[in-house]
Amino acid sequence: MTSANDYAVGQRWLSNTESELGLGAIINQDSRSVEVYFPATGDSRKYTKHDAPLTRLTFAIGDEVKSQDGWSMTITDTQISHDAIIYFGTRHDNGETQKLPETLLDHQIRLNQPEQRLMNMQHDKPKWFDLRLRAFSYLSDYYRSSIIGLAGARIELIPHQLHIASQVGNRNAPRVLLADEVGLGKTIEAALIIHQQLTTARAQRVLIVVPDSLVHQWLVEMLRRVNLAFSVFDEERCQAMDDEQINPFEQEQLVLCSLSFLRDNEQRHTQALEAGWDMLVVDEAHHLAWSIESPSADYQCIEALAEKISGVLLLTATPDQLGHESHFARLRLLDPARFHNYDRFLEEEGHYSELAEAVAPLLEDASLDELQLQRLEQLAPEATNELENLNDMDERDALLHKLIDRHGTGRLLFRNRRAGISGFPNRELHTYAQDLPEVYEDALASATELNETLFPERQPALVDFWTELDPRVEWLLSFLPTVKPEKVLLICASAVTAQQLGEAIRMRAGIRHSVFHEGMSIVERDKAAHYFADPEDGAQILLCSEIGSEGRNFQFAHHLVLFDLPMTPDLLEQRIGRLDRIGQTQDIKIHVPYLQDSAQAVLLKWYDEGLNAFAKTCPTGSAVYEQVEDDLLGCLQMPEDSDSLNQLIERSATLNADLKQQLDAGRDRLLELNASGHGKVEDLLDEIIAEDANSNLPEFMSWLFDAIGVNQEDMGNNCFVISPGESMINSLPGLDPDGMTITFRRRVATTLEHVHFISWDHPLVHNAVDLILTDTVGKASIGFIGDRTLPKGAYWLEALFVLSVNAPRHLQADRFLPRTPIKLCIDADGKESDITFDKTRRANKKIGQQLLQALKGPVNKQIETARNLAQKQAQTLLHTSREHMQAALNSEMTRLQELQKQNPAIRDSEIDFIKTQVDALSNAFDNAEVQLDALRIVVNNP
Repeated sequence: MTSANDYAVGQRWLSNTESELGLGAIINQDSRSVEVYFPATGDSRKYTKHDAPLTRLTFAIGDEVKSQDGWSMTITDTQISHDAIIYFGTRHDNGETQKLPETLLDHQIRLNQPEQRLMNMQHDKPKWFDLRLRAFSYLSDYYRSSIIGLAGARIELIPHQLHIASQVGNRNAPRVLLADEVGLGKTIEAALIIHQQLTTARAQRVLIVVPDSLVHQWLVEMLRRVNLAFSVFDEERCQAMDDEQINPFEQEQLVLCSLSFLRDNEQRHTQALEAGWDMLVVDEAHHLAWSIESPSADYQCIEALAEKISGVLLLTATPDQLGHESHFARLRLLDPARFHNYDRFLEEEGHYSELAEAVAPLLEDASLDELQLQRLEQLAPEATNELENLNDMDERDALLHKLIDRHGTGRLLFRNRRAGISGFPNRELHTYAQDLPEVYEDALASATELNETLFPERQPALVDFWTELDPRVEWLLSFLPTVKPEKVLLICASAVTAQQLGEAIRMRAGIRHSVFHEGMSIVERDKAAHYFADPEDGAQILLCSEIGSEGRNFQFAHHLVLFDLPMTPDLLEQRIGRLDRIGQTQDIKIHVPYLQDSAQAVLLKWYDEGLNAFAKTCPTGSAVYEQVEDDLLGCLQMPEDSDSLNQLIERSATLNADLKQQLDAGRDRLLELNASGHGKVEDLLDEIIAEDANSNLPEFMSWLFDAIGVNQEDMGNNCFVISPGESMINSLPGLDPDGMTITFRRRVATTLEHVHFISWDHPLVHNAVDLILTDTVGKASIGFIGDRTLPKGAYWLEALFVLSVNAPRHLQADRFLPRTPIKLCIDADGKESDITFDKTRRANKKIGQQLLQALKGPVNKQIETARNLAQKQAQTLLHTSREHMQAALNSEMTRLQELQKQNPAIRDSEIDFIKTQVDALSNAFDNAEVQLDALRIVVNNP
């Protein structure tokens, strides 16, 4: 390419100071001035001839050019006609020979190649070179990191959550059941897994299916925790796209919808099945009722999706831990090929229990006697070699984790129990006996159904005026002022009951309250929950129907009123779990007003004395309930029969103790060890903590924001307000036009909800970096240094190359070789130098042009020298990265193949994917490219 300073109408020139104007055309010129029109933007500029910041754009034979009509060609010849250039070449679209006058060149042309920009005076400030180098370097480290997708979540660093997310998120198409007990963070675990799968390109399309009441909470949690913006699908949204004859589910990558929406609409269910997802996430999976004879409609809806979608996450806090049909049904969704026979599953469960019993001493850090060693060798012969070093704690942990990997459902099921996790509050039960009103006595005497017995206020004859005579209402109105201003969550079984209690509070007490029930829209529920959460001007009490016991987190409250009691222990635990969660800062006070000599009094005593379900979590409660259900129902119908109730409580307490002992001694202990991450998560935690303490990101983003024109204001407390500045070089996706408050500190982000947690995972960081790296800014510059220790007039060429592998994202090439910078410095003698430049001043255009004219020949030779050196370094990097990729993937493939011999939970598809991945990445590495990204000439002028 060449440049000239003789102007003629029709010639094409570039602005050295406003490259965004595109390619300009000379429309007028006289002895003093020249006028240029820029068609791409519609602007025109008039310059004085002797110092016009313009560069003539000319192309040489072999260059590729594009016309205004959109076709392109490779130049084979050029001619000059009336001081304008005519290019000849072969069109790429049809192979025909074509001529293209420079007047018809594409207006949008911007020089992208560093050599072109350098030689055509398309120069930027020298700092942009440093910015590009640092951006490439930091991103390269980020994509290689083992904490990608985890470290940037707005969460406390809780070991078991991070361990499960890391274990599952690193798999290809994981299919697992997340079954931590209530309050241990299953939603957070799912969010981390989804984020890691998306960030590492293991998944690109995700469908989340939840109960209606949890749709908006999942939407908010995904955005708040991991910055993932899901689209909520309902019938109204889909109908809006029906006229376009398209599948609405194919229009978004991340979709969230309710189970009832898919279950009750065959068309939408079919469209969802055909949309092609990488991952399915289902919350509250215990609602998917199943039996061999009659699977529910909910179960069949999810089963059809699970058959088509390779990755599946099921979430439930109440799986059947003792091998019953409901637990089998969840596993059947995950792996129908393996879990196809219920009787065989029960037989396998028995084997797992034997194995757990055999290793029980190891779980207690005790030694195995000779008989126990022999038994373990019989049950797990592949572990024989490891049995010799059991005195070594590391060897012992390694053996236990190997047994979990190779036996049972440890690869499919992650179950943490509260008993093994610290950080939970104590529970205090407070009961308030109330006299049974005479009108209730008459109603209960005539009751024919269990609901009428448990909830006398819901009988048709009383439903309109029961709040005027029920002593529990009087108790509630007198109780609330005694704990003011503390927040109170009240849960009852019926939406009508919640509404009527709210009306009674409004009319008789004037206490600020909010109601939350299934008859409200999602937006209305969110407003109610937000009003309750407001610490100063919000409601003191939130009155919830039963849906308030699922999914919502109200741990900022410490008082829970159970206005009535549910029939099942699992539902009671879910109610208490709204407050009793990790993050709760005070003990939980559970208040139960009850009517004496009623079914509620019986239920209260059974829960308290038979299951101890108020003071402690009760994972065995549902199993006890199944065995004593008939006796319990009899006692509820005859609350005056104290002998029968005492017998029921005694039997229940015995059953509960026995079942808890079975859980503690059985397979559950191995599952708990597997899910807790003990002995495996510590390195991951240390890496995240070290990254949190690292100052590279705050310093880099401050520099980057400043460079692209984003205003930054230090607000104290490690918070900053950023907003678009008047000098922004381009719009920044994700930056609120009105400004946003950010922090780089996890502690601040988890304390202040409105503050954005900026990490290497955050999309704002990637958008800002992309804004730089996808632009031409910084690709060419000339600068001066003032170093008196170096010869005056000495100069160097800095060249930034980028080594990259082009491969489909799902192959995860970035895990082994992301775009990697290679920076070289060549001195005037053409030799590589290790000198670095901290502060480089920008050269003005006139001096820069003079320097280029003087140094053009030597600089071209320096560029060629740098290119050859970069190729050599690239080959070394490629060799190392290829070896690392093959070693890592082949090791994982061998491990899975060995595990599959003992554990059929290892799917063939997992192994086949890795085989394909190794072959495809090896081919991609063969075609890796080294591209020159930026050039900078540095001249010493002290």
